[in-house]
Parts: sequence; C-alpha cells; structure tokens
Amino acid sequence: MSGVFLSYRREDSAGFAGRLADGLEAEFGAGSVFRDVDDIRPGEDFQQAIDSQLRSVDAVLVLIGPRWLEARIDGARRLDDPADFVRQEVATALASGKPVIPLLVGGALMPGEADLPAPLAGLARRQAVVLSDGGWQGDVARLVASLRPLLGRRPGTAENSRRWLVGGAALLVALGLALLWLRPPATAPEPVAQGGQATAIAGHWAAPVKYDWGASHDEVFEFRAEGSAIAGHASYLGRKLAIEQASVDGEWLRFVTRSQEVLGGDSPPREVVHRYAGRIEADAVQFTLESGGGYSQHSPVSFVARRVAPVR
Repeated sequence: MSGVFLSYRREDSAGFAGRLADGLEAEFGAGSVFRDVDDIRPGEDFQQAIDSQLRSVDAVLVLIGPRWLEARIDGARRLDDPADFVRQEVATALASGKPVIPLLVGGALMPGEADLPAPLAGLARRQAVVLSDGGWQGDVARLVASLRPLLGRRPGTAENSRRWLVGGAALLVALGLALLWLRPPATAPEPVAQGGQATAIAGHWAAPVKYDWGASHDEVFEFRAEGSAIAGHASYLGRKLAIEQASVDGEWLRFVTRSQEVLGGDSPPREVVHRYAGRIEADAVQFTLESGGGYSQHSPVSFVARRVAPVR
C-alpha cells in the first residue's frame, strides 16, 4: 500500500481525523489513508492489522488534540500503558524509520520529550504542522504539498481537480521533515481582524521563550489597532521585527514576522519566516511558534505571553 497511516485517539480528535482523511483521499486517491475505524474488517486482529499497515505505508501522521497527552482510564494516563494502542502505533512508527509528522488540532500544543514515555520521546523532535479550524483548507493544502514527494499522485486523479494551494503559498518538504514556508505573493490580501478584537489585543505583552536549540530570551510583543487591522512588532532573539498578516479569529491570534539567517563565510543571508498562532485568554496568550527557511531546521516552540506595562 502506498499512502499514509493516520494515528489518532477517538475521544480526542475523531472528527478531525475523518475530515483530514477525506481531504487526503481526495488528493491522493481512495484507500491512500489508513485509519482503524474504516479500515479494520470485523473479526480482524486489531494489532496485526495496525502492524501490517504501518509496514506498508510511506508516512505516518499523528493527530494530537487537546486531550491526546492527558487522556486517562481508571485514573492512569493512557500513554503510560504499554498496551495502549495509540502508544503502540506511535512507537512502532518511530522505530520504523519512516517519516512521522505530528499534526496539532483543536489548539493543542506540541508535547515535550519530558511529557512523553521513553518509546515516544522522539516524537517531540519531529517538525509539527498546525491544522487550525479557521485556516483548515490552507493548512491541509500545505500538508498535501509536503506529502506529495513521499506519496506521489494516484493514477486517475485529475491534475487540476483538487488544487487547494491558496494565496500562492506552498510548503516544501525534505525527508528530514523540514517544512519550509514560502512568502505569499505581494498581491495577496492580508486578513484583518474585526475592530473590537484588534482593540482588545492591543498593548504590550512579554514572554520568556526557550527555543529548540536551548537558548532563552525574554521576548516582547507590541500590538496596536489600526482601524480593523493589527500592526506592531514582535521580538525574536531580542531583535524587534515587524508584524505581518496579523488577524484575530475568535480566540485565535495569528501573525508572521521575518528575519535573516547568515551561515557565515560567503553564504548569502536567507530569510526565515516565523509564524505565530496564539490562543487568547483573559490575561495571557498561549503561543505556538513555527519557523521555516534559512539554513537551519527548527521544531515548534510553545510559550505564554502576558500583558505588561509599556517600557518607557
């Protein structure tokens, strides 16, 4: 079988799994996505079916929702049970050496190595993809672009039948799972926030951020409302960067900043795109930061920003 294995916990993300499976099969063909609820026949040994499919697919997608990490049964965390099927799926996938891509849905944050049992610790080092409710179509399009070099296109699917890439943005992937974001065209319209939402988020925020290579910085975020849009600055490694493409959609704040990375010697600088997605709470914003491009590969970083008085 050429396709993907979709690992998920039913009570955590079954709805997302069904929606995603439909979208991927529309692109790669019927039967290209394996998930237990549809693909294990009555009477078939569950574990044998899972092991067989994991051996035959090209990539494994691990769907992580808000309750994936802390799901419990009889008071014990399910991931700590060696017999838990989700744990077995992920551990087998990691041991296989095949591409394993975590997918964050429902506002879930990427777990760290310390949060996971030892056989699953490697999952925390994999580049994650955020599938947001508001940007689902574009997010899935970028995931499709990253999977296409691994899966190819199924015979019989029309070349122009299911093109989901929007705004000229495309995502390239190497086997090392480095997901590189491309700059949208200059003519693409930027999303705007509703006036009341923009005003509510306006002000100064600060956050201690520990990056994936171990460095820690106290970053500062300055948001201001300009009519119905959001503008301002966000610091990265202490350097102030202009906010682009900022929007507030319900409880979610999203924006982009850009920096330059220099390798040294005669190598030219390369642009790094930083994409922030934050869930707004009463006095805090729960952020996930994904950085792509440049010379380095980075894992998503999670942190909490809190409102502060402006620095004079």
